[in-house]
Amino acid sequence: MSSTVSTPSDSVNVTDLNQSSQSSSSLFTFEEVVQQEYKHLSKVHPKPKDTPSCMQLFQLVMGCNGIKNHVTNLYREGQMANCSEKWEDTKFCMSMRTKSPEERREAWLLRRAEWWAKRRTSGSSEDVWDIRTYVT
Repeated sequence: MSSTVSTPSDSVNVTDLNQSSQSSSSLFTFEEVVQQEYKHLSKVHPKPKDTPSCMQLFQLVMGCNGIKNHVTNLYREGQMANCSEKWEDTKFCMSMRTKSPEERREAWLLRRAEWWAKRRTSGSSEDVWDIRTYVT
């Protein structure tokens, strides 16, 4: 299954990212994975205008807190949607308002790189399929 994620400046093949992250996350330390993600995000978001604005992040929070999203999440996962991470991103953005656009971009890239590194280095629900393929 191959899908493409469109970003303001680039499109990224999700399958390639997932395969490379699965094979590389166990070989590198957390700091090295953060550096890899930062390098990738720097290419995807080369200019300060390519990073989301505080208003865009706030709109994501409002969309997450909508009734449709909560009902969908309740149906799929058995619990209400957790929007705290999106809210934390919005608060972080608001705290960076006094910084220059380039400083905000750098801080946002580092924050997102750490988020992706945590996802790559922690367990995944797909891990169960790796275990099942080896059980006879």
